[in-house]
Amino acid sequence: MVIDGCRVHLDFHSLPDGRWIVKGTIRCGVGQNSTEQSFRVGACNTRESAEQEALRSATGQLGKNIDRNTSRVKNWS
Repeated sequence: MVIDGCRVHLDFHSLPDGRWIVKGTIRCGVGQNSTEQSFRVGACNTRESAEQEALRSATGQLGKNIDRNTSRVKNWS
C-alpha cells in the first residue's frame, strides 16, 4: 500500500496462542535518496487490531518526516 507517497509493506504473523504480530517496512524516496524504515507491532488479539496498530505506527513514523521545501521560520534578509 502507499501512505503519504511512501510504500508500506505489512507482514502478518500468527502466534501459537492465537495472537498476531506485524512486521512492517516503509520505503520512501527515489534512487540515491531512498530510505527504508522497519517497525514491529507487538502481539494483538486479532489480525484486525494488529493491522490497525501497524497502520497507526506507520503513519506516526511518516508524520516525523520533514518537508525541507517549506519552513516555519521566515528568513529575513
